[in-house]
This record gives sequence, structure tokens and C-alpha cells, in this order.
Amino acid sequence: MKVIVFEDAEVLAPNQGHKNFSKTGEVIKEGTELEGEPVIVEGMRRGEPFQYKIFKTNDNKFLFIKKIKQMENYNNADAAQTPTTVNFKPVEKSNRQEFIGAIAGAAAGFLYARYKKFDKAKITAWVIGGAAVGYGAAYWMDKKNNKVVIAPSK
Repeated sequence: MKVIVFEDAEVLAPNQGHKNFSKTGEVIKEGTELEGEPVIVEGMRRGEPFQYKIFKTNDNKFLFIKKIKQMENYNNADAAQTPTTVNFKPVEKSNRQEFIGAIAGAAAGFLYARYKKFDKAKITAWVIGGAAVGYGAAYWMDKKNNKVVIAPSK
């Protein structure tokens, strides 16, 4: 796999005693093209098991994988295809937003009725109507935002 270093990267050396990697002081400059493979190495970090995601070059040098990126392959001859991502709305249904919408609508109806100085029967009607409208608006907005999103593979 051909990669390019997009940020100065220090070469790492395995530290067998601590089961981690140490920086050697050797720096591979930005823009350098390398060949090798990404590897995952089991080790320790702060006393806890950790998986190091590193890049091993063909001449057995180790780099952090975050300092490199795969070179663009314009003819797509040996490039791996990315997986298709499908995002569904959550399985669990929460009425929290509808409840908040109903409370906000009821408060708006109450404030409007008090502003117009209606009697208690009309105030109650405005509160119930505002709650219904608030619940419906929140339900519609929640339904509108929970669409299935499909990101096709490249």
C-alpha cells in the first residue's frame, strides 16, 4: 500500500520492557512517499491493555497511522471499496420532544388567552388547543428529522 506522510512523523521503536513504542528522534519529512502496511499491535498504555494502530514500512520502520494518508489511486485498480453506511432512526421511541412541544404550546395558549383577557372557559380551550398544536408540531418535526440516510460506497 502506498502512502504519503502529510505531517512530519517520528519513527517509532518497539519498547519490549514496557510493551509500547518510543520515539527514536528520526523524522520522516512531510510529503515523503512510503510503502508498507498498517498493523495493529497489542501492547500496554498507562498500565492498561491497548491496541496501537501503526504503519510498518517495507524497511521495518514504524509510524503512527495518524501521520499518513493513503495516496489517491485514480484508476481504482487496487483500491478497496468503502462499505455502504445505512443510518436508521433509533429503535426506542421517546416522547420527550412531543411532551416539551405540548408544554410549550399550552404555555403559549395560556399566555395568549391571558393577554386577550378571556374568561376561564376560553382560557382552558386555548390551553388545550395550544397543547395539541405544540404536540403535533413536535411530532411532525421529530418524524421529519428521523429519516433513513444511506451513504453509498465509493
